[in-house]
Amino acid sequence: MSLVSTDWVEKNISNIKLIDCSWHMPNEKRDGYKEYLKAHIENALFFDLDKNSDQMINLPHMLTSVSNWEK
Repeated sequence: MSLVSTDWVEKNISNIKLIDCSWHMPNEKRDGYKEYLKAHIENALFFDLDKNSDQMINLPHMLTSVSNWEK
């Protein structure tokens, strides 16, 4: 299920910010950032889920603190 259609995105691309946070299981041997650099929707930003997760706990992909978000 999509929140908006691809047609809607195309018509509104200059008024929205798209965030690509592609992430793949390690055994897939894929790199979301490299794929983003190779091809992405115009003006999309890349968000590194691993880099922006809480690194102080042993659970992967947990949201970081508010102070880290502000940085």
